[in-house]
Amino acid sequence: MFKLVKSSIKSAFKGVRNDPEVRKVISRFPRFFKFVKKRLTPDEIFGLYLTVGIIVSAIFIYLFLNILFGLFTQDLLVMSDLRVLNIAATYRTPSLDQFMFFITTLGSGEVIFTGASVFAIFFYLTNHWRYLVSILTSVVFGEFFYRIFKHVIERPRPPISLSLVHASGYSFPSGHAFMAMAFYGLITYFIYRSFKDFRVRHISSLKIGLKYRKFIVKYNKTLRAGAIMLFALLIGFIGYSRIYLGVHWPTDVLAGFAAGAAWITVFVTVLEIRRKFRRHIAYNRQHVTKMIGLILFLIWVIFTGYFWSRESGTAFIKNSQRGGNEEKIIINEEDIQGKIFENLPKVSETISGKPQEPVHIIILGSEEQIKSAFNQAGWLECDRLSTKNLERLAVASILNKPYPAAPGVPSLWNTLPNDLSFEKPTVNNSVRERHHIHFWETRYALDSGHQIWFATAHYDTTIKMRTAVLPIHSIDPAIDKEREEIKKELLDTGKVDSVSEFQIVEPTLGKNQSGDLFFTDGKAYVFYLN
Repeated sequence: MFKLVKSSIKSAFKGVRNDPEVRKVISRFPRFFKFVKKRLTPDEIFGLYLTVGIIVSAIFIYLFLNILFGLFTQDLLVMSDLRVLNIAATYRTPSLDQFMFFITTLGSGEVIFTGASVFAIFFYLTNHWRYLVSILTSVVFGEFFYRIFKHVIERPRPPISLSLVHASGYSFPSGHAFMAMAFYGLITYFIYRSFKDFRVRHISSLKIGLKYRKFIVKYNKTLRAGAIMLFALLIGFIGYSRIYLGVHWPTDVLAGFAAGAAWITVFVTVLEIRRKFRRHIAYNRQHVTKMIGLILFLIWVIFTGYFWSRESGTAFIKNSQRGGNEEKIIINEEDIQGKIFENLPKVSETISGKPQEPVHIIILGSEEQIKSAFNQAGWLECDRLSTKNLERLAVASILNKPYPAAPGVPSLWNTLPNDLSFEKPTVNNSVRERHHIHFWETRYALDSGHQIWFATAHYDTTIKMRTAVLPIHSIDPAIDKEREEIKKELLDTGKVDSVSEFQIVEPTLGKNQSGDLFFTDGKAYVFYLN
């Protein structure tokens, strides 16, 4: 298939080049087209390799500058930073905390500089001078490069309440993301190039069976692709770990990746040009050199393990420092309709901060009281959003099977994901349709001790695969019907002392995060739980 496409493109270009009108234009501007031809010729030292390198670098530089300008213009990507961090914080677990800290350690300056030194020694012993200069230049000058940007931009780090570990200095761009690209990205290229240059004559010298030699020859491309995938996952995880640990804004990480990709593209381009036009450089593959390289690599692994074990014991911030025990603001019950909304938004929001469904249910009570009331009314608390539960949700939605406590996409209010989520199956007992409600705990409480919770509710009518991996429910646009049904059900439980109603927003027609229409009269019910 690839050969067919390549042949078709080649034939198309040949046809265009031989077109009489095209030939007239070429004859009128011979110098320009000669220059273009040289830039696209693989056998020119400043030809196709350099052209592709410049284009790829320019693309990543453009992405980096786009994110940078977004900091000053507050575009949608930057506006979603805090909300993404809040969502990531809701899925933390002790075991995942330790795993992410280990991953982020692999991107630390100490580990990367040690690794670069180990590889530099190995390249020196094997006479890979180009690789030696490249790895040292990439890491050393890359460190200066991103630090200069940090001090020029001076973007503060995320609030300490969202951080799991201590981090100093400025935030933009992410040094871990940049250095992961500068070091592991370059190592990926070295491995890829080594596999690609590995000829049958090298395999014949190995003391392995013919079966294994054939395996290496046959699956050479697969091994190259596997190496790229493995290191790409490692680099991606290093970047995500900075978001998960709450020490970088997501746009910091994206900018670090973009700048790092542009950075290593320069090195790869230079190495490819030198390799193509200086093939006389020989490879030293002596047995002693291989053993020294293995010993150096093990030293780096041991150092990484030691550094991680040393830092992991003191790196994590105690829970009391994360803002989990935030003091409540005490108000009177009559202030709910006025004073409480002077400082709090009246509507939920998309991940970029655009308004969507208004708050139309307010609960006065504790988390235990809410769970008790809704459980008695036949509602189930939703499962956590995890890979396992997403797989179960996808299978259930495809086969139209029940999943009574299926997870839902987090809903946002005041930049925060919902604290609680409940659903109630319908008579069809299908995962595709359900009653659904999201709760957020506010900073306010009554003088009686009752906490104040905001909620939005809707009826999920079906499931659509709006993205490649995430099934999302579509909602019934008449969200007030769900509010009325919940009022009836809660009153039937006998766990409501009183209920009142007031106008929270004007009658509204809008769209939610997934693009579904909704309309509401703008009223909200206040439930006082006993």
